[in-house]
Amino acid sequence: MKLTRIRIEQFRQFRAPLEIRDLASGLNLFTGPNEAGKSTVVAAIRAAFFERHRSGTVDHLRPWSDPAAAPTVELDFELGGQPCRLAKTFLAKKRCTLQIGREALDGEEAENRLAELLGFQHAGRGASKAEHWGIPGLLWIEQGTGHELREAVAHATDHLRSALDASLGEVAASGGDELLATVEARRNELLTEAGRRARGVYKEALEREAALAAELADLDETIARYRQRVDALAALRREHAADEAEQPWQDFRAREREAAERLDAVRGLETALAAERQRAEQVGRRTALLRDQLAAAEREELARAGRAAAEEEARRLLAATAEPAAQWQARLGEAERALEAARAVLSRARRHDARTRLAREAEESVRLRDAAAARLKEAETAQASLLDLQRQAAASAIPPSELKELREQARDLAEVEIRRSAAATRIRYALQAGASLRLDGEMLAGEGERELPAAAALELPGLGRLEIVPGGRDLAELDARARDLADRQAALLARLGLASPEAAEARVLDHARQQNLLVGAQATLKALALQGVDALRAEQAVLAAQADTATQALAELPAAEEGAERPPTVGQAEAAERAAAESLAAIQADLQQARLNEAGARSRLEAAVREHAAARASCEAPERAGRLAAARSELTDTRAEEATLAARMGDLQQQIAAARPDILQQDVARYRASADELEKRYRSRRDELMRLEVELQTEGAQGQDERRAELARDHAQARRRAAELSRRAQALDLLLTLLRDKRRALTRRLQAPLQKHLNRYLQLLFPQASLEIDEDLAPGPLTRGAESGDFDALSFGAREQMGVIARLAYADLLAEAGRPTLIILDDALVHSDAERLAQMKRVLFDAATRHQILLFTCHPADWRDLGVAARSLEALRAG
Repeated sequence: MKLTRIRIEQFRQFRAPLEIRDLASGLNLFTGPNEAGKSTVVAAIRAAFFERHRSGTVDHLRPWSDPAAAPTVELDFELGGQPCRLAKTFLAKKRCTLQIGREALDGEEAENRLAELLGFQHAGRGASKAEHWGIPGLLWIEQGTGHELREAVAHATDHLRSALDASLGEVAASGGDELLATVEARRNELLTEAGRRARGVYKEALEREAALAAELADLDETIARYRQRVDALAALRREHAADEAEQPWQDFRAREREAAERLDAVRGLETALAAERQRAEQVGRRTALLRDQLAAAEREELARAGRAAAEEEARRLLAATAEPAAQWQARLGEAERALEAARAVLSRARRHDARTRLAREAEESVRLRDAAAARLKEAETAQASLLDLQRQAAASAIPPSELKELREQARDLAEVEIRRSAAATRIRYALQAGASLRLDGEMLAGEGERELPAAAALELPGLGRLEIVPGGRDLAELDARARDLADRQAALLARLGLASPEAAEARVLDHARQQNLLVGAQATLKALALQGVDALRAEQAVLAAQADTATQALAELPAAEEGAERPPTVGQAEAAERAAAESLAAIQADLQQARLNEAGARSRLEAAVREHAAARASCEAPERAGRLAAARSELTDTRAEEATLAARMGDLQQQIAAARPDILQQDVARYRASADELEKRYRSRRDELMRLEVELQTEGAQGQDERRAELARDHAQARRRAAELSRRAQALDLLLTLLRDKRRALTRRLQAPLQKHLNRYLQLLFPQASLEIDEDLAPGPLTRGAESGDFDALSFGAREQMGVIARLAYADLLAEAGRPTLIILDDALVHSDAERLAQMKRVLFDAATRHQILLFTCHPADWRDLGVAARSLEALRAG
């Protein structure tokens, strides 16, 4: 393929037409700075070939701010020696025409023909992508993508393979594809493709083996756990007996009561302390009042006018203190009623607790009685089943001597039949199609063989009849021996009441099965009644009497009130009663304080009134001096009383601090919790004992040892099956590996033409180097001297150079197969140093002798020695 003219109009930055004529058949160099339009020219060529002219996803092709534009691309080129012209308009005026020689095509037909000729495809919907570009996508390098090769090769692999097939003919064909696919399918039935992990029947065999191994391990663990639980049962019985004898929780109950009594004593001290504090407050207020009186007496000469205000303030204070006292008085009644109700609930809770405990004991007794009755019933059923199995086993038994005789007779008869067969005459026949014989009335045709233990007549159609008489000397003796053995066997079978030796073997198996059932029944009976059925009956009678006693005691208790709400627990009721009592005490204290405040306010008012009245006449009253002396005396008394009260309060505080009420409260809670926990543990251990005894009796009758033997047998079989499938999978995997190795050898023969072209360019860049081609025709490891590395491990610049070389090799391969080629390099090799760039110019110059190359660059100085004249896009636009 050779481009001769490119015309672009209303395409991105080219609003005005841009036309490039007279393109050379070899190298074509286009230069220009960034945004000069180099990549736009390449995009126009790509759009002309790859995008559908009716596509609605090509808005990026129109110039900016020109929604009415119709991007147009015209290309003149030669293809297969014929002149061609492609004209395509997008968006506003959608049109596509293709002229190939004298043939003219339009629209989608033109696009499809072009894709077929150049080796690419159009997108089903939306914009064209790299996966559709095929051969052009491989040979046309976009800016900055020269190092990205594997994806482009992957999208063009089918076209490259077809080129290889065309050049190699029968070498590309392989008769082993079907065998390879068959082996791979068989291998994939047992192993996964990627991780070679088991699948299908192999996976099922491994899973069955693992499941049986896990089940066997679980059963072993169950057996071990059963034995451990037997030991645990003994330990539990010892612990239960010790607790039942010692009852350690009773000691903690006593300690709880002692701690509660000490706590109550401390509460009394705290009450006394509160009373002393109240008295101290009263005395303090009285002292303050006396001091105020004395101070007032000293200032009454100057503060007579303020007495009226003091009297008014005292009246207001009295009114303010009277209201809280009334409120606390109202709440006192409510608290007293709440305490009375809490005490009533506590009484009901204690009665309910006593009734509940007795009911629980009665229920437990009834449960034990019913459980014993159920065990007795199961034991009686098991005993009856055991007797029935004993009768059946006795009826199905065959004496060992007679069984041995019967088996010897069967072996002798079989031996006689073998000898008769060996002595008998055999006739083999191979008849022609349509021919037949008659032997003792039986029609013979085709091929076959008949054994003649006795004389027989052979009829030959159209010839006559042959009498065939076996000639063995011992045949008659063997017949007599067989008849004698058969008669003796029939007599023995009749004596045993059997129809055949097989029936005897069936009875032996049935007798063995019954024996196994008999052993299981004996174990079941022993598990249900270890000391015998009679002992179980006696135990059931004792439990029944205990249940009756407990039930009668419960019936004698007063019945619960019908419709009454269920009371709380005793602990909750006691806590509620304590809370109500504490609330009442607090309210009483607050009421007392309010009354004291009121009394103080009243006293203050009275004093204010007195002081006010006295202030008016104090200066003239003859008793003033006496009052002051009395006040001073009373102040001395109150101070002495304050000191006494302070001493008593200090002593009470020391006693309370020494008693540590918070610790006593914790002791009460701790002893109660300890007693509850011990008693709970005692009951739980008792329940656990009963449950464990029943479970162990049940598990002991399940035949776990016999089950383990069966599981061990099944596990061994599953392990052998898994090993067999493992060997088969490994063999198929090895065979597939060998076949694939052979296939790769053939692939290397297919890769030879591409390798030849690749080596041609590689020697220009890396002398003495070699580059492998993988099965997908993509570059593999590069070897230079003693070093070897993967293509993707090369530096960015080296990968870009190798990407260009590989594309030139693909182009040579396509050209040999008669496929059109065009190479476009948009700012490629910009990461090459001067030395490598010089070598790549030699490579490009050599490739240009066979292919047309369009090279776009923004570094014209780097390509001056390419041997071709550079075309400036800026000059083309200006022209």
